[in-house]
Amino acid sequence: MNKTILSTTGTPLNQQDSSSCGGYIALGMVGNKFAVFSLPNKQVQFLSPSDLKEMNLKALFGALWCEQHYNEFDAKKEEVVFNHKRLATDVLSACQAAGTYSETAERRVGVWKMNDGQLVVNGRQLWRADGTVLEHGIHEGRVYPVSGDVGFDLSTPMATREDVNQVLAAFNSPQWIHPMAGEIVLGFFGMSLVSTALRRRPHVLMTGPAACGKSTVLEYVRWLLGSLAYGCTGPQTMAAFYQSLAGTSKVVVNDEFEADPGKKGCKDTFEVARMSYSLQEGDEGIVRGTVTGKSKSYRFYSPFIAAGISPGKMEPADLTRWVILEAKGKPQGDKLTEAQAREFGPRLARLFISRWNVFQASEDVVRHCILSLGGDGRMADTVGTLLASYWAFVSESPATEEDAKFLVSMLGIEERIAVHQVSDELQCLEALTSRVLPFKVVDGAALVTRHLSIAQAIEMVCKDPTGQPELVMRLAQMGLRVALAKGKWSLYVVNSPMHQELRKLFAGTKWATGGWSLVLRRLPGGEESTQRIGAGLGAAKVTVVDVPEHLLLAGNEDDMLLAA
Repeated sequence: MNKTILSTTGTPLNQQDSSSCGGYIALGMVGNKFAVFSLPNKQVQFLSPSDLKEMNLKALFGALWCEQHYNEFDAKKEEVVFNHKRLATDVLSACQAAGTYSETAERRVGVWKMNDGQLVVNGRQLWRADGTVLEHGIHEGRVYPVSGDVGFDLSTPMATREDVNQVLAAFNSPQWIHPMAGEIVLGFFGMSLVSTALRRRPHVLMTGPAACGKSTVLEYVRWLLGSLAYGCTGPQTMAAFYQSLAGTSKVVVNDEFEADPGKKGCKDTFEVARMSYSLQEGDEGIVRGTVTGKSKSYRFYSPFIAAGISPGKMEPADLTRWVILEAKGKPQGDKLTEAQAREFGPRLARLFISRWNVFQASEDVVRHCILSLGGDGRMADTVGTLLASYWAFVSESPATEEDAKFLVSMLGIEERIAVHQVSDELQCLEALTSRVLPFKVVDGAALVTRHLSIAQAIEMVCKDPTGQPELVMRLAQMGLRVALAKGKWSLYVVNSPMHQELRKLFAGTKWATGGWSLVLRRLPGGEESTQRIGAGLGAAKVTVVDVPEHLLLAGNEDDMLLAA
């Protein structure tokens, strides 16, 4: 079937002249380099002044295009020559006029959401689920370069109900202790395909004794994902993540994962997983210095699925971002061969993309159901995303309220809520301190950006009150201060419901518009006071509470939770 391919200007390519296959788009400056999008190569190129040579320009922009636009008669030589200096000057001028270029504008291989809320898939082709094929390039201010293959396209047949049931049966082959564990894994597979388009990206950890089938299920997921999977063994270092994941939508498939707080790889893994859970395109990534003295931002959108004998210690802020599934005994039931999984994977992906609207509508309904039962926003985000994703595989229509109640009851959410129900004041403190944000921290002689929960930031201040001035300043901007008074550590929280930073921190909770001061005051040490939160900030009414005891163990390496 012939499809019309639209260029970045919306013009059908078959209506453009031959010069359309050459040229460039000036993107801007990165330091002293020129960022351009090569139209023949469909890739972003970073050019130094020394790269603007005759043959290099022809290779990047197309020899025919260069000759059509920059050939001119040289009176001295009495012949037509390619004026590469004029082209180089045009590139320089256009990039300088475009301003500073940020790599965050790039949408590489993966599935992304466009301005109309619908998905666009960047693979061998750039295409929308409605059948529209776009030209790789710039659309709606975003750069879509040729950067890899997702393993499926518009020609891929959609999975049948029988295909879905066969894969689900394989996911349910272990003797899972938790109900609907296989459905959760299927939901993880679906949402991982569109991870870059999501608000939240839950992670899954499968645990249990040796030979219980957890690693086999992990293998199924890796085969199904194909080129979208980043397979690894054990916790990984930050350097490995930088090289393999940054800027991509690859899914981390991690076997033999044990949460050991004493290992740097484990801390790095949880920091990346923490960022991946909620990073949005406008957010700052992990900033690191380079050998040139310039900083570079690394951004992660990768859902994690891992298998290990024991989950070990996990910080509460991380536990809310992971669903832990436990198995026992020997696996039973149906299995998948590698050939079957690699055949099913693209077909399942094609089906899920076609049901994006089903997923979105179902997610809203399931989230509302969990919240109505007393679950918090984090539980609704984590579990709701996975259940809605599963639903999109098994239904052509969005989940109704009754469907959502059935799913939630089958998963036993109501019982879990009852078991973990805590007082309003503890819920309020947890909602505040579990927020994960980028903080600038001193690491040796360098100032780096790390994604920490506010609880982890408090730990660092308590451990070294004067060694993290940037962190202390950022907490103050958020309306928070940690101080040692009368022999104990106290947390100061600004009372005003109009404090914009605190409203952001409490967004999605029952305290989103205020009221946190009255609730927090019920905690140990709770009282109202008038205090300065930070340097340059005036005095304000604050609520003072004791810093929870478990956050004061930061100085004891053996007792540290998985602080990144």
